[in-house]
Amino acid sequence: MKYQKLISNKYSVLLLSIFFIGSIIASCTHDDRIFEPAPVTPGETQVKLQVAYDATDVAFRFTWKTQKKLYPTGLPNTGKNYPMQFHDMLMHNGTKFDRLPSGERMEEDRISVMLNKTQAGIQGFAEAGCAIICHTNMDSHHLLTNDVLDHWHWRGARSGPMGYAEDVAINNTERIRDNLGTLPTKFLRSGGDRLRENQEALAGTGHPVLVDGLPRFVFNKGKNMPSNFTIPSFFLVGDNNAILINPQGEIPTVKNVDRNTSLLVVYQDKTFDTRDKMNSLDLGYLVYVALGSVDHLPAHLRDVASTDFNTWRSYWAAESNITTSAAALTKLNEIHAEWNSSNKKAMVTRSVGFIYPSDQHDVKSERSFNPNTNEWTVTLFRKLRTDSNRDEDLSELRTGAIYGVSFAMHDSGAGSETHDISLPYKMSNANSADIQAVSVSNIQSVDWNSLPALETNWVKQALMPKYTSDWLKSAAHPGASSLESVTCATCHTDDKSLLNSLVLD
Repeated sequence: MKYQKLISNKYSVLLLSIFFIGSIIASCTHDDRIFEPAPVTPGETQVKLQVAYDATDVAFRFTWKTQKKLYPTGLPNTGKNYPMQFHDMLMHNGTKFDRLPSGERMEEDRISVMLNKTQAGIQGFAEAGCAIICHTNMDSHHLLTNDVLDHWHWRGARSGPMGYAEDVAINNTERIRDNLGTLPTKFLRSGGDRLRENQEALAGTGHPVLVDGLPRFVFNKGKNMPSNFTIPSFFLVGDNNAILINPQGEIPTVKNVDRNTSLLVVYQDKTFDTRDKMNSLDLGYLVYVALGSVDHLPAHLRDVASTDFNTWRSYWAAESNITTSAAALTKLNEIHAEWNSSNKKAMVTRSVGFIYPSDQHDVKSERSFNPNTNEWTVTLFRKLRTDSNRDEDLSELRTGAIYGVSFAMHDSGAGSETHDISLPYKMSNANSADIQAVSVSNIQSVDWNSLPALETNWVKQALMPKYTSDWLKSAAHPGASSLESVTCATCHTDDKSLLNSLVLD
């Protein structure tokens, strides 16, 4: 293995750390074990993390293999590996476009990372990582202190195709996002929001797109996108440009994440950067132009004398080049005809992404997927130091500072999601660090094959109900009193090491 030497130097530490989870799940007596352990070898790892930095920027490179979708059983995607680059599809339920049934919904693959400098850092984070963030069976994500923890979240459908990760933070009550917003964000809601809009179906009379309950935003068929790609359909299409009508059967076959297809989210604020990312049509605008009606629009767009309404109307007039009733009717009829041609089974994404300039959007990303190895590679880029007090200052990587790092991988499919979290690790520029951050001349031209890598296993999702601060601080965990003062490996050595027990399936 290319990184065998590094693994050999660190593997004993990793063995001890990983076993911490095995012991907490077993309550140190193995009475509570969820499933029987199995032997492990150094090659049985799930994620590889590499970090590089130059004079101004830092890059985190994650590589992981997709896992076979195991549940729910009976769906065509069960047992298959594929990149989950679609999210929460809408299909017609006989009345309108709506979400798939809860057991069949499509969830995106994701990777997230939390960072904190260990010197004068957040209590317990360097020692217990994600465990001090998660409470009550993973239903709540917030700190136990008044601090703010930096959190980067890359999403395979909602941000990955646009080349960024959501940069948020966590405090003792919430996951902090901006409440700001610029137009055209306000075309969807009256204020700012994050990367997901719960797109609802249109409703009304006067045209079949209203009667049949089509979604408000569909792909802008015929629009030329970067890489000389032309959007082929108003609805989602596969690699062969055919409309997708069977999510669990067809989506696993779409493994190309480099080529622009209608994988791009339906709506995008093109003022974010120089690339034209607007790839949607607002059917609400077309209906207004065709019929003169505003009843189908959100409340803040129903006042035709308002600034919001007139800005919205001017924007879509320029974007669609449709300003007359006849042209709007022609386009609406074309969209409805394509919907009918799919036997009313066409799919569209529920994800509606929008970006506005803010500290929530300063983590850039690159992604690739190797269908031969079923392996994602996602690289996150950010300035070492930003202007936001929510962002961890990473500039002291250059002078040897140590940072606590924990991360999570969501490997998803229809109706199922594997949410695996890492153990806490230490990152610095020292050779002995768990995660060695390497100084390079330019992070845009890094030879990643020459850099050291942390290869590690995970806390599996089935075990996570006990990987929370509530459980770890309870009487069921013998190490409760020292949870936030020593690392996991301090207690879990010798006969409690990974060599004797394993929590990974």
